[in-house]
Amino acid sequence: MPLCATVKALLACVLLASLAAPGLSRAEAGRPRRDAGSHPGRFLEEEYVQRLGLEAETLAAIRTIVEATHLQSKTLRTELHAAYAQMRALLSQEMPDATAVMRLADTIGGLELAERKNRIQAMLQIRTLLTPAQRQELTQFQGELSTRRRFDGLHACQADSVNLCPDAASGRARLQCLRSHREELSEACRAAIQTRRGDGRGP
Repeated sequence: MPLCATVKALLACVLLASLAAPGLSRAEAGRPRRDAGSHPGRFLEEEYVQRLGLEAETLAAIRTIVEATHLQSKTLRTELHAAYAQMRALLSQEMPDATAVMRLADTIGGLELAERKNRIQAMLQIRTLLTPAQRQELTQFQGELSTRRRFDGLHACQADSVNLCPDAASGRARLQCLRSHREELSEACRAAIQTRRGDGRGP
């Protein structure tokens, strides 16, 4: 029976395709974009410091947490990089050992989970250093940053916005308006909106 006829081998074939496809090996091409508040180092940025009113002592404690998290993440990413390289070597064989492939897949999944948990743990530690008012402000600030990132970069739609949606009061309203005028959008704007959706569909 051909190797890809078994369930495990089929999964191995899928994994091989994902590792070979451009942009899908996160260990090689970098991590996906995270929410603004999911990265502990954000708290050291001036915008966070000013908005939250962080004091010097709190900043020092946050810096200690961030540095420790960074070191741990660096170690985990190094291990993940090596695991992906090993997986590519395994799957490049004419007849990969399905058991070895799936065992290594479990290792890769465990390293990715450990890296995420490392960041989450740091965020939980940092939040305990904030006052209730600062935590509330943080939640609002992260929402604003998320909205800002969502609409930043749509420079290709500037002319379309002026012509088609001059009364749009906010970024979200502007985007909804542009989507409602899909057939009238320039090709550049339509492509930009489709990219922001990230799902391969039109606006």
